[in-house]
Amino acid sequence: MPPVRHAAGTERLSPTLDEPRLFARFMREFGGESRVAFTDVVGNVLEIDRHLFLNLKGEWKIMKDERAQWLLYTALNIRRPDEIWLEPGRRGGVDKRYYLSRFDVGRGPLLSCIAVFERAQGLSGAWSGRTNYATTDEKYIHRKRDQEILEKQLGYWRWE
Repeated sequence: MPPVRHAAGTERLSPTLDEPRLFARFMREFGGESRVAFTDVVGNVLEIDRHLFLNLKGEWKIMKDERAQWLLYTALNIRRPDEIWLEPGRRGGVDKRYYLSRFDVGRGPLLSCIAVFERAQGLSGAWSGRTNYATTDEKYIHRKRDQEILEKQLGYWRWE
């Protein structure tokens, strides 16, 4: 991966905010309130909306683990990722795009951010958000990267 970035001026959010307020703050990073069509650095249109933060039951997962405080770093990851991976769908599965970044946030381990977008296999048009999170488990992104790139032979693009 590229060298770890410093994201000076990126704020940590208070986990005392409720999930709708955290989501609203995240959406302001993309200039919207509930849904935004955002064009990424390589020209793909991404649907940025609440689906990035809902579990399979349709419940909020912004407060899960460390996600709340690092929400604005995850927005930066989507806007300017270190790497973007494409996983073509198999046997009728969806195509997926992974956005990954690492940040030095001072005091402690590195922060790894991952966002996943998908769309029906072979279709063109916007990619729908499926998950977006950050973790301070320093080995996580390397395990994820090795698993996804090596096992699935993904195509990827690196920001440089």
